[in-house]
Amino acid sequence: MFAVLLAAGSAHAQQPAPNAAADAALSEGRRLYDLQEWDQAIGKFKEAYRLRADAPALFNIAQSYRLKGDCTNAASFYKTFKRNFPKERNIDKVDKFIAEMVTCAATGPVKTEPVKTEPVKTEPVKTEPVKTEPVKTEPVKIEPVKTAPDPIPGPVIGTDEPGKRGGGLKIAGIAVGGVGLIAVGAGVVFGLRASSAAGDAEKLPPGSVWEPGIEDRGEKASKNAKLFFAIGGAAVITGGVLYFLGAKKSSESSSVALIPTHDGASLTWASEF
Repeated sequence: MFAVLLAAGSAHAQQPAPNAAADAALSEGRRLYDLQEWDQAIGKFKEAYRLRADAPALFNIAQSYRLKGDCTNAASFYKTFKRNFPKERNIDKVDKFIAEMVTCAATGPVKTEPVKTEPVKTEPVKTEPVKTEPVKTEPVKIEPVKTAPDPIPGPVIGTDEPGKRGGGLKIAGIAVGGVGLIAVGAGVVFGLRASSAAGDAEKLPPGSVWEPGIEDRGEKASKNAKLFFAIGGAAVITGGVLYFLGAKKSSESSSVALIPTHDGASLTWASEF
């Protein structure tokens, strides 16, 4: 699927001018190409080239003639493609196509017979219904829970013991850090997709239709990977700071006490660091 590979190279060299009619004709030509309706596909690709003389339409005309078996026209359009777009990437493969089509035009195309296959007959699988017995359960008796009365509080009406403070900050830090790790994981996934899109463009074999969208998918995946890496890294750092502050705060202790005086009572607060 050589056309896709050429599309990635030409997209960096020169973007085709916007032309809605040319894009529509090229898209319809690709659909007919997939259906192997070569003559109609060639007509649509020629229409697209008349509206906008760019590399994808011309290359797909040559590809359609080659797959149709018209070696003479295929060789002619490959030569035109090389003459009009000599700087396209992997132009050496176009030279190989030209040599093959010239030889084919001189000797005649090789006819291949379709392979005949017999349909595979399958017998339906018979299954017996499974009988299940109802499960008998005994009611559970719940005894009431006896609770002792609450003790009378002493003069100290409020305490904060070491280790109990800062728990909220610790939990928030763990939660934010976990979200950050998930975002980093998403960045890794999108990075792999961007790498896969680039690899697909390089590994596709010759004989494909021009697919300009493959580079867009790779660029979008790369942008998403950078975004999620940035968000995930910031979240991990923020979670670590919150957890550190919570751990530091948990080492503090404080108390509030009600002390009687000759005028009544006073409220005192004490804290240890």
